Amino acid sequence: MKKKIIVSQHDYDILKTLCYHSPGSEKLREELDRAVIRKGKVPDEVVQVNSTLQFKDERTGAVRSVQLVLPAASNIQLGKLSILSPIGTALLGYSAGDVIDWEVPAGKTKLHILRVDQAEMAVKKEA
Repeated sequence: MKKKIIVSQHDYDILKTLCYHSPGSEKLREELDRAVIRKGKVPDEVVQVNSTLQFKDERTGAVRSVQLVLPAASNIQLGKLSILSPIGTALLGYSAGDVIDWEVPAGKTKLHILRVDQAEMAVKKEA
């Protein structure tokens, strides 16, 4: 059984709506269905929409720093990873230190979340 993920009520509402209007969002729907929804503050080490994080793909050894964003803001050259991408969906709701088994287009992999930074979240919520 997979570990429960944590999603803020705010992110949950946005992502649930996104699922109804986006083809290819089945995996995200599945993740949201098993999520623990937090009405209050989500711990800082949990990956949320707009979190900046660093993770390692254990299959390839590649370490990447990305910001998890909604599809309209995605730009992989700028490190902005869509929540609807296979890796974006995989990372949502997990915490720094977690290792996730996930199916990506290249096959099964393990994603190890090395660090999560909520600085981008604070800026966005104040605006």
